[in-house]
Amino acid sequence: MGSLDYDLCEVCRKEQAQSIPATFDGIHQNCPRCGEFMVYGSACSSLGSGIGDRKRALLSGWVRDQNNSGSVPMISTAVLENVLQRSAPPVADRAFALLREAERGLNELGASFNTNEPRFLSATYSSNFSDVQFLVRALKEQGLMDFVTVSGDCEILPAGHMKLDELRTNQGASSQCFIAMWFDSSLVDAYENGFQAGVFSAGYNPLRIDRHEHVNRIDDEIVRQINSSKFVVADFSGHRGGVYFEAGYALGRNIPVFWTCRRSDMGQLHFDIRQFNCIDWDSPSDLATRLAARIEAVLGPGPTKLN
Repeated sequence: MGSLDYDLCEVCRKEQAQSIPATFDGIHQNCPRCGEFMVYGSACSSLGSGIGDRKRALLSGWVRDQNNSGSVPMISTAVLENVLQRSAPPVADRAFALLREAERGLNELGASFNTNEPRFLSATYSSNFSDVQFLVRALKEQGLMDFVTVSGDCEILPAGHMKLDELRTNQGASSQCFIAMWFDSSLVDAYENGFQAGVFSAGYNPLRIDRHEHVNRIDDEIVRQINSSKFVVADFSGHRGGVYFEAGYALGRNIPVFWTCRRSDMGQLHFDIRQFNCIDWDSPSDLATRLAARIEAVLGPGPTKLN
């Protein structure tokens, strides 16, 4: 087995990240701070110029959020522009994100962890460890977490574990959008700069099952992720049977479905689908604009919608 290759992380530009052989025109890395991500070559050039630490912290936090939801994100130019325009989450959300990150990997109640690990920077959208320590103090004042040593070792207190249970119970207002579509190479641009960009623009987070890491049966995981989503975008380009099933399942669960189809494929759209108001798109930019507008009109702007 050959040795692993490490290069400076394209996202944070602070840590040495494991370089994974890429099967596309771009870079695939796994960073101890940011997590695992893929970035197109065109976006790499944008990442290398004039982006300050605060903006990189936004992108790093977004990547880790995607990893924690089970996805390895693909960073295109459109995604990069959208994420870098966002603001950091409120302080309370960042503190609770620290609490959730601390819980990951703990083998037993009362075990300690070290907040100087790089993952806590991305989990809390922080550009420096002073911010992380401020958030630890905020949790300490609420009786949720406490320092164990002066070198950054901490523990989650009993009230902290109960708060984590409460946070899990109150996760009903999901910002996730499940995208059901044909995973054909001809639709890569439509996904990156159409579906993904449109959902992001509306303030929600897209999930595509083939880019989602899991260990379950694929059909069981599809059902689980649809159930965890606020809405579904179903694209009938290519007329794949799986898309019809996923849209039908979502309807049966009273989960909103947004219908789309490439204009050249509209003639073959099944009769049962033609009754719905389908976005007939002919370019990724057209798709992104119309999809974002329809999502916001029906559901309102999502929690990450730019002001």
